[in-house]
Amino acid sequence: MGPLLLRHITLELDERLSGGVVSRVHQPDEKNLLIKVFVGGHEERLLISAHPLFSRMHLTGRAFENPPAPLRFCAFLRSRITNARIDGISQAEGERIVRIGLKKKNGDSIETMTLVAELTGKSGNLILLDSAGVILDALRYFDPETSVRAVVPGLPLTPLPPAPVAAEVEIPKKAGESWNEAADRYYSALLDDEVFTLEKSRLRRAINEAAKKAARKLNNLLGDKKRAEAEKGYGGLGELIVYNLKDIKRGATEAEAVDYSLEPPAAVKVKLDPKLSPKENAEKYFKRAKKAKVALTLLGERIPKVADEIDYIDTLVYELDDLKTKEDLALLKDELVEGGYLKEMTGRVKTGPVEKVEPVRRFTSTEGFEILCGRSGPGNDLIVKKYAASEDIWFHVSKMPGSHVLIKVAGRGAELTKKTIEEAASLAAWHSKAQNASKVEVIYAEARHVRKPRGAKPGMVTVKEHKSILVRPKELAGGSL
Repeated sequence: MGPLLLRHITLELDERLSGGVVSRVHQPDEKNLLIKVFVGGHEERLLISAHPLFSRMHLTGRAFENPPAPLRFCAFLRSRITNARIDGISQAEGERIVRIGLKKKNGDSIETMTLVAELTGKSGNLILLDSAGVILDALRYFDPETSVRAVVPGLPLTPLPPAPVAAEVEIPKKAGESWNEAADRYYSALLDDEVFTLEKSRLRRAINEAAKKAARKLNNLLGDKKRAEAEKGYGGLGELIVYNLKDIKRGATEAEAVDYSLEPPAAVKVKLDPKLSPKENAEKYFKRAKKAKVALTLLGERIPKVADEIDYIDTLVYELDDLKTKEDLALLKDELVEGGYLKEMTGRVKTGPVEKVEPVRRFTSTEGFEILCGRSGPGNDLIVKKYAASEDIWFHVSKMPGSHVLIKVAGRGAELTKKTIEEAASLAAWHSKAQNASKVEVIYAEARHVRKPRGAKPGMVTVKEHKSILVRPKELAGGSL
């Protein structure tokens, strides 16, 4: 926020907030402070931000979340400026520094304080001073031994070192809009983009970690399977020992026995534990063989499940790459939390109100058929489990992640043409990992042949009978996103 824009905003704030009373102080995070001011019979919400890129001050209608417990500076301000009256707001001439005068009754006397907002980007700070200009507390401390200017409680606040003239920010101001309203709108959009990018990166890290974890798990299971397959034949070694007990002496490290299961029979060397008797060695081999067979049975169940999870995580990667709106972001975040891949976080700045949206897109074909398209794993499940009737036609790109698509036939099976089939298939190709391909194979089937297995991950189904079609990926016009 440049000095000229800050001047416009400060003049409005001085006019609107002077004489008002600080009713509440909130600090959503390490950079932002929200002061609620009761003035003229209503409440105003003043945002002061020391954001390194978007340092600013203006009235806001934006929603913020608070951390479970107030942060240090917030707790201090609540103890000192709650119920204080604002005694003018002014800007240091040509600078990005604003001083908010405060007066608070303290017994029979009036305490005078100043909240200084230094909106200087990376060095931005919020500092509360007493009447003599001594620092009471600050959002950020700067050590006197390592900083050009010290900012710690108990020291007088000295001027900031000279800095280059800040560039002005051109904010388009709509007709009838105040400078505060224009700034709130402009910076809210920037913050939404920043939060969207940061949150998307957080989801990507969670998905990548889940993918690595699942790959390690599968690799370990395949290693266990290889060992178990090698050991399942140990029963035969145990039998060889039994057949040759009279020829094996206790304490031997190996025995040579004839294996009559070979053609022709041949002598086989069997390793022995010298601490065990020949009979105990045989029993040990029998136990290991039995354990290996049990392990192979369990691994036969676990390995496909982990392989399915890897396939599901691949669909999460597609969903992440495909999302474009904060609604899509919220849907994927919910899916990750539900799947145990992400922990819910609190105390974060909201990106604005996010309405709960149905995780299904709706389209209409050129011939008037309703076509549904999942926008998340749970949305794909909704299509299969809730919306699909037996006569409907289900679509999915072949052998790669993508959305489930469904033509609602609604008793019009006789009217269903190849054109509508191709449109739905093209839509399934568009909403898939193959979106940029020139031609894509899409499978389709009657919905009665599509089943959601018990316990399967969101969006995972089995298809009993299907056909396939080659199409060019294409979005349907007029669809709801």
